[in-house]
Amino acid sequence: MTYWLGKDVDIYITTEQLYLAVSGNITTNGMTAVSGAIWSNVGTGDYFGIPMRASGAISATKITDVTGIDFSPTTVDENVSFMGKNTNLTAEVKKSLTLTVSRKVSNPLFDYVFQHARDGAYSTNGIDEGDGAAIFDGLTTSNNQNFGYRLYLQFASGTTIAVDETLVLRNCCMTSHSKSLSPDGTTEETIEFYSYVQPLAGLSDMPMTGLTSSSAI
Repeated sequence: MTYWLGKDVDIYITTEQLYLAVSGNITTNGMTAVSGAIWSNVGTGDYFGIPMRASGAISATKITDVTGIDFSPTTVDENVSFMGKNTNLTAEVKKSLTLTVSRKVSNPLFDYVFQHARDGAYSTNGIDEGDGAAIFDGLTTSNNQNFGYRLYLQFASGTTIAVDETLVLRNCCMTSHSKSLSPDGTTEETIEFYSYVQPLAGLSDMPMTGLTSSSAI
């Protein structure tokens, strides 16, 4: 487990779909998939959303008011025993990544994401196409390369983004969301994401925004 303070690491979020963003509207109480959308900011005013993957790690995709980030890479193991043998086998099934973000509540974005779009957006017409926009329901297929969200962790380095100090978590789904309350109202929220895809580290801009390979799913 690794823990960073919000001032030490910048975190950015996009969808895993190259041309689709998820958008919300307080007045309609829901989220939809929007083709070719780059929002001016993550979670702003009555209209809010998470931009498409092509946006990459830019100021418009930055998660603001972050107080802490907890990153826990683990493995999913399976214990195997053989009849008549005293030796047990512990076999690694897959990698498991958990990212927990704590932030001051400044907008309702992650309330809506948890309720309506935990697994991001996808195209019903094919991988990385902007047509057939839909919110991913987790039931369509388990071999979809562009479901979920992409999170970028970058060590704060002043005014420039250091690509070689970037950790990219792909195909992340939101698994939990909670808020802490005080007599004055809601003060802080905790968002948890999980992924079973190996992260990328210190790569150039193109691989950072490239499609997850089918072999990595």
